[in-house]
Amino acid sequence: METLYQEYHYPAIQDLKVTIQDSTLVFPSQETDKKSIFLSNLDLDLPLNFNVETVHFFSPDMDFPPQLAANKLKFALEKVLVTHDFLVGRLKLNSKTGQLEIDCNASSVGFVVATSLLALDEIGDSDYPNPAFRQLIVQSLENLGPNDQPLCIFQVTSFKCGGFAMSISTNHVLFDGMGFVIFLRNLASQAFDDKPLAIVPFKDRCLLAARSPSRVTFTHPELHKLDIPIDVERPSSQNLQTKLQ
Repeated sequence: METLYQEYHYPAIQDLKVTIQDSTLVFPSQETDKKSIFLSNLDLDLPLNFNVETVHFFSPDMDFPPQLAANKLKFALEKVLVTHDFLVGRLKLNSKTGQLEIDCNASSVGFVVATSLLALDEIGDSDYPNPAFRQLIVQSLENLGPNDQPLCIFQVTSFKCGGFAMSISTNHVLFDGMGFVIFLRNLASQAFDDKPLAIVPFKDRCLLAARSPSRVTFTHPELHKLDIPIDVERPSSQNLQTKLQ
């Protein structure tokens, strides 16, 4: 019988020899409206309030070196942040509702440029998780306080072979999976001049708000209370066998 399980051993190289070259803040290319974005109970579910980290590897391309890629990415990011203005916001507590919301205050997105002394073929198979890949991701910026950390940080790391890695760290309240895909498509579309967005984002999450007062119209049998006495003596195995016979 075949199995999909494959034992994987991490490569010998655990230090990618990454050096941060530049760390900046990116702002929208145009002025954006100051507003707050409501977060639903689904967004605020405690286990979901964490950073989602992805790393994307790109093979060497003489026509598209890492420095050009970083410049293009930063240019596109400035443009796409006009419509995705919630990325440059910060989490704040609504004093009236007591719930977190996104304060779209045009603060910033983090943008880090780094280099590695290794080549892509030296770091092992990028399809498998590797603890060393955390060196390609920045979770927070050292020059900012804990309450002013960006909700989204990019890092572009170039390798000596000419390839590069692009990592994105975002707070989960910004996107679900489909929302992140839409953002990536829009980001790619803005790397060129005079190109429209691939998909116009819909940012109003009030459609997901719980009704007040609550009106549960769907049957939830998993929540029904069962009237089962807990003090009933369990039958012995001998009595149970007699009944089955």
